[in-house]
This record gives sequence, structure tokens and C-alpha cells, in this order.
Amino acid sequence: MVLQHQRRPGGMRLAHQFWLSLVLPIAMAILLYGIFASAHRKQVLREEATAELRNYATLLQAFVESALQRRDVALVRRRAEDFASAERILGIAAFTREGEAIFITKGVERDAERLEQLARRAFREGGDIEESASLAEQSVLLRTVSIRPSSANQPLVAVLVRDRHYVEVLERTLNHGLAVTGVVLLLVSAVVAGLVGRFTVALPARAILAGAERVASGDLDAAVPERGAEELSRLASTFNTMTSSLREARERAMREEAARVNGERKLQQAQALAAAGQVATSLGHEIGSPLNVIHGRARRAADLPGCPEHLRAELETIARQSERITRVVSRLVSLARPPRPQQADSDLRRVIDDVVAFLGPECRRRGIEPSVVCPLEGASRARVALDSDRLFQIVFNLCLNAVEAQCRGGELVVRVLPECDGPAGSSVVCFEVADAGPGIPAEDLHRIFDPFFTTKAAGGGSGLGLAIVRGIVEEAGGSVEAAASSTGGARFRVTLPGIVSDSPASVEASSEASSASSRGGREEGQKA
Repeated sequence: MVLQHQRRPGGMRLAHQFWLSLVLPIAMAILLYGIFASAHRKQVLREEATAELRNYATLLQAFVESALQRRDVALVRRRAEDFASAERILGIAAFTREGEAIFITKGVERDAERLEQLARRAFREGGDIEESASLAEQSVLLRTVSIRPSSANQPLVAVLVRDRHYVEVLERTLNHGLAVTGVVLLLVSAVVAGLVGRFTVALPARAILAGAERVASGDLDAAVPERGAEELSRLASTFNTMTSSLREARERAMREEAARVNGERKLQQAQALAAAGQVATSLGHEIGSPLNVIHGRARRAADLPGCPEHLRAELETIARQSERITRVVSRLVSLARPPRPQQADSDLRRVIDDVVAFLGPECRRRGIEPSVVCPLEGASRARVALDSDRLFQIVFNLCLNAVEAQCRGGELVVRVLPECDGPAGSSVVCFEVADAGPGIPAEDLHRIFDPFFTTKAAGGGSGLGLAIVRGIVEEAGGSVEAAASSTGGARFRVTLPGIVSDSPASVEASSEASSASSRGGREEGQKA
């Protein structure tokens, strides 16, 4: 089942979280820096303005007192006008204790009442006053200056008015520049954080997520690149290791499932063989004698003098079909029969010669050319650790299959291989049976040795010959395999445990025993 990735409602992507975790602290830091820097700058500018005003006040006090000592009021007014013309000084006014204005410059004449009140307060408090105020809708700094001339003159309080609007303008200008700088810095930080998050977090995390979704849909071949931040790189490596383990587990499960299915199939075949063997054993006893009678009577009637040709052909057909039924029953019985003790010495070449000689008439009838290729002769002839009767059955079934596969002529080649690889320290014997027939379809190669499986449906094959061959070979500790021959037909290679002969005498004795056993098997086949 394919799983669709669903994003959780209200959720946020990892890359966005990473981006916010970088950008928000930077934004907060820039904002706090702007707030504190603005406050500090405002304080510094105001302190500078205040200090400058105090300096002006000190100078004004000295000049006015000097002029009053000379009792030159006109000089006092001129000097006051000179101070009033200084940069950022809006005006100056001087008052007596009774509130009488000694002089007021032009810039502050409209605010004389406000300045008088401040002067009276300075007289009452007995000290200089400094404060911010708004005169004519303009922000200003006011400072009083106590002037104490000689005893001949009464004390005065001068009020110095200084412009403060420029400080606010400068503050706004600097704050605007700071804000622009902060925004630019924040944008640069956001872009850098976005790029870093994309290549170190977003892309690796997205690749891991895509790989997980592929695994969830059943694709265990998914692999993700091991890149990005250290944790994500390690996560990707662990993910790839996990998918590799899952693939191995899946392959192991498939092998176990195949083994289970194969075991069940073999069990079913064994049960079928057991049932067929029981039926065949009963049938062999019940129909063996009638078949022999039918076969013998048909042959005898066909050999009578004066038997018409068409009747002789019918009798021959009856005889052949009787032989075929007898062979099928014999094969079924041999499958169900318990293994017989093996005589661990047989001459392979002699058994092959006996089989080829036995099938000679059938080969000539079908136009098949038999041949035996055996490079080993004399004391070096191949010896097989199997009794000659069962070895005869192996070679006979393979050769009979090759003959029956070629209805319009061909060849039958039995080749003993001089060199054959076997387990270390053991001796093995190999031989091949090849034909020039139609061959075995590739899709049937894995079933060719199954009981009751046959490709000769038209010819009525029982599907037991190769099953018998494999059973005998595997019981002896060997192997058999099927492949295509060089001529396009089928080729069967059999590997059996071999025996190394110690003396020519033993070889000769074993050869005679093998020949006698093979002849017995051939005679049994002829009777069938």
C-alpha cells in the first residue's frame, strides 16, 4: 500500500524553523541595539547641548558683569545682542528682582512674560535654573544666569534661550540611518540564513523524507545522499544502512519462502509418487501377466507364416503398446521401491556400450547415428561407485529420452569426460548424453526432473524417466544437470562418485561383474 505524505495542520517545516531560529535572534539584537543606541545618542546630544549652553552662560555672565562695572548699559545691550546672534542662540533677556526688564533681544520679545517668570523663580531659589520649554511652538533650552555686579548695582538674572530643535532633527536623522542599517543587516542575515538552511538542513532533510516515503511505499532500493549538517549526514548514513538491512531481510525472506514452496512441492511430489507407487505395485502384479501374454501372443501371431501384412502391422502395434505399458509400470514401481544396497564398482564404458547396443535397432529405425566418446581405456577406464544395474538405468533413461526426442533422424552422443572437478580429495566421474533434437525450452529447464512432467505430450511420455535418473544420482551422492547441446538439442551431464582401481586384475573382475549385471538388466528390459 502506497502511503501518501500528509503535512500536519499548522506545522512548520524544519528549514523554516531553522531560518527563524537564526533570523529572530538577529532581529531582536538589532532592535535592542537600535533602542539603546537611540536613547544613548539622545542623551549624549542633549548633554552636549546643555554643556554648550552652560559655556555660553559663563561667557555671558562675565561680559555682562564687566559692562555693569563700567556702568555702561548700552554696552551690556550690545554684548547681549552679540551673544544672541551666536549659532543656535535665539535670544537673551535680563531682569531685576522686581521683574523689571533691563534688556530683551528681538528674538524673544514675545516671550518676555515667560522669561520674567523664570527669572523670578531663579531669584527665589537662589540658583541657576536649566530646563526645556516650548516657545512659539519651538523646542528650546532655557538657562538662567545670576549676575552680581558691584554693590552699587542691583543683582540681575539673565535668561539665555537656546534652540533645541536641531537636536531632535539630528536624532531623527541618526535614528533613520540606524534603522536603514538594521534593515539591511537583517535582510542580509535572512538571505544568508536561508541559503545556509537550504543547503545544510532543507535539502538533506527533504532527501531523507523522500527516501522514507519511497521505503514506506515498498521501494527498499532507496538511497539518500549523506550531506548537510553532521546530524543529518549521520541520519542519512543510518537510513542507508537501514534500507540495506531491509533489502537483505527481504531477500532472506524470499529465499526462505522459495525454499518453503520448493519443500511443499517436493512433499506433494513425494506424496504423489508414494500413491503412484502403491497403485503401480498393485497394477504391476495384476496386469503384468496379462500384458506378457498379450505381448507374446501378438509377436507369435505376427511371426506365423501366411499372416497378412496389414494384420502383422496391427499385431506389431499391439506388441509395442504392451511394451510401453510394461515400461511405465516398471518405472512407477522403481520410484516407489526402497533403495537397494549399492555395489560400489561399475565400469562406465561397458555399461554405455551395453545401452547403445540395446538401443541400436531403435536408432536404426529412426535414422539416428549413435556414438561413444571415451578417452580413457585399459586400467584407466572410468570406475563408478554404483552398482551396474542402477548405472544402466541412468544411462538407459537418458539415451532413451534422446532417441525418442528425434523422430526424423539425428545423433546420439555419449561422451565420457576425462577431467571433472569434484570435492577436494575425492574422485568423480562425469559423462554427457547429447542429441540433435528440438532441445528443452528455457522455461522448462527447472522442471525437467520433476516427476510426471514431460514435454512429449504427443508421444505419450510418462514424465518418470528423468525423475528416476535424478533420484538414483542424488542417492549416490552425484548430480545431474540439463543444458543445450552444441547442435541445438539437449545435453545432460551426470557427475557420480568415482573409484581409483589399484590393479588390473581387480579391474577385470569388476568389469566381468558389471557386464553380467548389465546383461541381466538388458534381458529384464527385453522381457518387459
